[in-house]
Amino acid sequence: MMNKILIAIDLSENSLKAVDYVARMMQCHAAVDVTLLNVIKEPSTDIMPDERERMDYVEQKRSETLGLMEQAARKLTEHEIPEKNVHLKIQICSKPVSVAELILKECEAGSYGTIVVGRRGMSKKEEFLFGSVSNKIVREARDCTVWVVE
Repeated sequence: MMNKILIAIDLSENSLKAVDYVARMMQCHAAVDVTLLNVIKEPSTDIMPDERERMDYVEQKRSETLGLMEQAARKLTEHEIPEKNVHLKIQICSKPVSVAELILKECEAGSYGTIVVGRRGMSKKEEFLFGSVSNKIVREARDCTVWVVE
C-alpha cells in the first residue's frame, strides 16, 4: 500500500507540476506503482439536453485528457519509474458527485498509500463558491498521505 501513489490530474498546469514532483521524489524507486487519474464530469441534462451532444463532449474531453495523461506518464518513465508501474485511468461521472469524492473513493478502492493533487490557487471567494478539490481531499482523506503541490 505504501508504494501505491494516486495522482489526480486535470488539464491544469499545477497538475503537471504534481506529476513532476512525484517523478523527482520517486526517481529510481522501482517498486513504486503510480496511477494517473482524471475525472470527466458529464454535463447534466439541464445544461446539455441532447444525449449525442453530451457524448460528443465527453469523447472530446477524453481525447484531450488522454494526450495530457500520456505526456505525464512519459515524465514518470523518464525519471526511471518502470513503464509497467505507470497506469492511466479516466473516470466518466454522470452522477452529481464531486471530483474530490471520486478521487477519495478511488484511493480507498485501490488501497493507495498516497494521493497527490495540484492546487489551482483559487481565491477565497472562488473557493467558497466552487469548492476546492485539494482542500476537500486534505480534510476527508483517511489512512493515506496527501501531497498538495502548488
